[in-house]
Amino acid sequence: MINNSLKTIILAAGESKRILSSKSKILHTIGGKTIIKHVLDNVSKIISKKNTNIVISPKLKKLENEYKKISFSFQNKPLGTAHAVLSSKSFYSKSNQDILILYADNPFIDEEIIKEMLNLKRRNNSDIILLAVNTNNKNEYGRIILNEQQKVKKIVEFKDATANQKNISLCNSGIMLFKSEVLNKLITKIKSKNKKKEYYLTDIVDLANENNFKIDYIKADFLKTLGINTKQELAIAEEYFQNTLRKKFISTGVKLLDPKSIFFNYDTKIGKDVIIEPNVFFGPNVIIKDNVHIKAFSHIEGAKILNNAVIGPFARLRTGTVIGPNSHIGNFVEIKKSNIKKNSKINHLTYLGDTSVGENVNVGAGVITCNYDGIKKNKTIIEDNVFVGSNASLVAPIKLGKSSIV
Repeated sequence: MINNSLKTIILAAGESKRILSSKSKILHTIGGKTIIKHVLDNVSKIISKKNTNIVISPKLKKLENEYKKISFSFQNKPLGTAHAVLSSKSFYSKSNQDILILYADNPFIDEEIIKEMLNLKRRNNSDIILLAVNTNNKNEYGRIILNEQQKVKKIVEFKDATANQKNISLCNSGIMLFKSEVLNKLITKIKSKNKKKEYYLTDIVDLANENNFKIDYIKADFLKTLGINTKQELAIAEEYFQNTLRKKFISTGVKLLDPKSIFFNYDTKIGKDVIIEPNVFFGPNVIIKDNVHIKAFSHIEGAKILNNAVIGPFARLRTGTVIGPNSHIGNFVEIKKSNIKKNSKINHLTYLGDTSVGENVNVGAGVITCNYDGIKKNKTIIEDNVFVGSNASLVAPIKLGKSSIV
């Protein structure tokens, strides 16, 4: 349910140096979806697009074309998180709404965590809510320092922390919820007195205590708050997301023979009584209907597989493919942009591209469609009840009439 009293600022202007890539870390994918889209999809369940602002560097200006209903601010120089928030001041300075600060590299912050933060703020009439995590002391998160009453005293960034402070397990995720008037009052007072000479948003905690504002915190699971800065963290996030999808499909009745070796896309759709053998990979836009059996080492993307079909092992289904009911696609068969109707069998060592296959067709081993003439793709039409013998090359455009034999 959308909360109209809440705005969010998503910080996305980091330099992404540690990801060791030519593209920004937020454009890398987890389960086939970019990290920034994970964040926006999760946020959109509770915050409207008009109440969402993303702070980006000029290098990411193309995002404006992709997300047109969301507002953008620009941080021209990377001078820290507080400076990034200030870059979006026109977005939040005139509102009396709560302001949630998120990061574009936290793909798993979800509606439930945001609701918990809002509920705590409402319950305690808090001015600031921090999202904390308990972790081992080997990470480089900022440490949350508590006073004798176990209230938040300050946050110390890892690079500025003492050896004793680095041993504290209560860490700052970076995610904060503010009353807008508190954020407005304190954000401009932050100084850059630290080793990196940057304006840290975390310094707002010191200022809040000096002004007797009320600060509370909640704890979240570490993986829910995971920020993606390196390829190692990207791999951890992919594993976490895949495990989430695997559990979801198993809970709906899908039989996964070796769950850890099966990889799904975020938009994979699977019906009832489906069996998936080990080492199967699903790319984007896959729909699988009921009673389908997908055998080991198959690669499927952009395909629709209808009831009772059998796929694989070692099959590759590419974008634009539809496999009809009760059809069999066997080992080392590749199909692209083709419609295979019911009860047809293509069982061995075959390539079909830009092809229409009728009902009750049998295609023998080693058959290929020669669908590209060097200039354009041409269509092959195979009508009902056709038998195509082994090692035939079907040079498109070509049509095999009903009940014909090759």
